[in-house]
Amino acid sequence: MESRAAVLDAPVDSVETAPARLETIEVAEPTGEEVLVEIRSASLCHTDVGSALGHIPEQFPYVMGHEGAGVVRAVGADVTSVDVGDHVVLGRIACGSCRYCREGHSNLCRVRYESGGGTLRTGAIRFERDGEPIHHYHGVSSFTQYTSVTEEVAIPITDEIPLETASLLGCGVFTGAGAVMNTADVEPGSSVVVFGLGGVGLSGVQAADLRGATTIVGVDLDPAKFDLARELGATAVVDPTEVDPADAVRDLTDGGADYVFDMVGDPGIIEHAVEMLRPRGTHVVVGSIPGAGSVEQEWGKVMRSELRILGSFNGSYNLGVAIPMLAELVASEKFTLTEMISATRPLDEVNDALREQQTGSPVRQVLLPGDA
Repeated sequence: MESRAAVLDAPVDSVETAPARLETIEVAEPTGEEVLVEIRSASLCHTDVGSALGHIPEQFPYVMGHEGAGVVRAVGADVTSVDVGDHVVLGRIACGSCRYCREGHSNLCRVRYESGGGTLRTGAIRFERDGEPIHHYHGVSSFTQYTSVTEEVAIPITDEIPLETASLLGCGVFTGAGAVMNTADVEPGSSVVVFGLGGVGLSGVQAADLRGATTIVGVDLDPAKFDLARELGATAVVDPTEVDPADAVRDLTDGGADYVFDMVGDPGIIEHAVEMLRPRGTHVVVGSIPGAGSVEQEWGKVMRSELRILGSFNGSYNLGVAIPMLAELVASEKFTLTEMISATRPLDEVNDALREQQTGSPVRQVLLPGDA
């Protein structure tokens, strides 16, 4: 099947160079465990920019995009979890049989990490351009009209929410909300600080509100995001260019927060989080740190105050459970996606979207591959 797709042939020094090429590719009909999905929406996050810049090892060339939602159009003979016509959100590769998958932590699936990337879980490559294989991106590749995934990646959701917004459930929402609700398991009455008010951070803000946190402090360098943060549950906001964030957090949380979430991946936040926590408080590292990511830490205070430092990857979730659960929260209007979408664009504007995303200003941009 022919499909218009955004293809990245090689890493670039800057997304200002318009790295994505709109190409016509061939997507093979599904066999075995494969599912053919018509993409209705595909949202961007900073991971897409980081991959384009070579910060994340990838197999080139590849069809871009790792957040997507759409409709199942065909299935292989061995597929049992979805049917033609199902609405799905694209999650992540998971073998279902390794220790981590069996324990309910498919986000840590060993097959996913040991596969080397660029293929489906089975090792297959189902995209071609003029006879040349084009790699898959994180087993998803959503910046295209049609994609091929293995069945665990195509996660069925309720058809009560629009597919044009559902793609946010494919990464940013479960990462941010899961860090709060799953990794940290925030309790009612807690004080929560969220660094970074993009799609991941605002999902964390909403999750903290759902969990009954009474103080929710949003911290960001862009004051334009503050009104939305308040609308979604933040009780206070802090601009770290205007005040010392540690002083501000201590003032707002009666001496220290119960939880600090770094949704950005900033070594400075990690190093100074101990200054913002009360004794027995928890710092959760969610954002990816570029490069080697070494940080300094005041370990004596960590020990004396019995602080916890946790990593959270993909919200510590089994995505086959998490994504339908989050979709139900959206359908019941307990969680919102629409307000987090800064812009919708046709696929042709993918390079404009990448440039906008690199500035850090948009919350989430959504590509609509079916639009001209």
